[in-house]
Amino acid sequence: NKGDTANPNYRSRLVGREFNTYRDDALYAATPPLDALRLIISHAAATTRRGGGHGGRWRGEMHMELMINDVSRAYFYAPATRSLFVELPAEDGSAKPGEVGRLNVCLYGTRDAAKEWQQTLSRHLEGIGFVRGVGYPAVFSHPERGIKTLVHGDDYVSAGESQDFDWLESELLKQYEIKTQRTRPREDGGHVEAKILNRIVRRTQHGYELEADPRHAELLIQELTKEESRSISAPGSAEVSEEKEGEELKGEQAIRYRALAARLNHISSDRPDMQYAVKEACREMSSPTTGSWARVERMAKYLKGKPRLVWRFGWQDFSATFDVFTDANWAGCRRTRKSTSGGCIMVGDHCIKSWAKTQSLIAKSSAESELYAVVKASTEALGIMTLAQELGDELKTRV
Repeated sequence: NKGDTANPNYRSRLVGREFNTYRDDALYAATPPLDALRLIISHAAATTRRGGGHGGRWRGEMHMELMINDVSRAYFYAPATRSLFVELPAEDGSAKPGEVGRLNVCLYGTRDAAKEWQQTLSRHLEGIGFVRGVGYPAVFSHPERGIKTLVHGDDYVSAGESQDFDWLESELLKQYEIKTQRTRPREDGGHVEAKILNRIVRRTQHGYELEADPRHAELLIQELTKEESRSISAPGSAEVSEEKEGEELKGEQAIRYRALAARLNHISSDRPDMQYAVKEACREMSSPTTGSWARVERMAKYLKGKPRLVWRFGWQDFSATFDVFTDANWAGCRRTRKSTSGGCIMVGDHCIKSWAKTQSLIAKSSAESELYAVVKASTEALGIMTLAQELGDELKTRV
């Protein structure tokens, strides 16, 4: 059910099951980082002042739109490149006993389906003028029309101007069956919402907003808190000592802890306020203790008071520079005396990326730990610069 209880939208699909009998790294299909989505939204919220648009027209001072295209039954558009045979379902009715079917197109569940679909969509986009990324092969830019696009599975997310989106939508419709959402401004100035990768993107009078899927937070609150328990103001605490660690978790409880920590790790990509606390919980997944469990419960109580977090991308002038901020907490881990590097990357007032990462070496001084933090920030900056370049923008960086 891709809808909800009030508005159900049931989907069914025939899925094959190919057995992994050999290793083949060539079956890999890339996915874009979450930073690419934020860069595209940030670009849509930037006031365009540059000329040289399609047909030589002046692009003037304006705000761009976002367009989300979902390709229906995407893998069936990719031709099969291997000789694969599948047992036909009883509902088919045309197969004689003992007969199997040879695939003409990729079937969901086969090992190379995602790769072949990615090759198919890439050939199509390159054929209509897009340039494919090299370091990030799931992002594309159209130099002539100024469209920036990422493709995650069968979902396209693009930033561009309205008339260019009319063209792109028509080109996609020539090739595929698609569903389209566009964040055109409403005449009454109200909010326009769309869904991207289970996230909500919202166009308002002040810019764009991005909100994570709230269901993961709801599940953690439901599993780890009682109805009468109160929320707390911080997701973690530095007051951790050896005596508070308690006994090691065993069996089902340890498995349950790892599942909860994995869900928190997924949430943390959208929650900078929780990244440090979640990182500490994930460090203990190999041998969790009762103290580890208490820290996860604390995060659930924090989520109870703050279940939603909205990223705001306000209207702003185009910025040609990334600002990277970083710091380190020297010997912040009381057990290992390792430091944590933290930081964020901004373009104007828009946050594109944030991180909290335990340093692999034990720093002997605060200066040494901060040096490691600067190196980490610089590598993150180089990655974001490459991503921006492959989306069509040459941006400088200052750390």
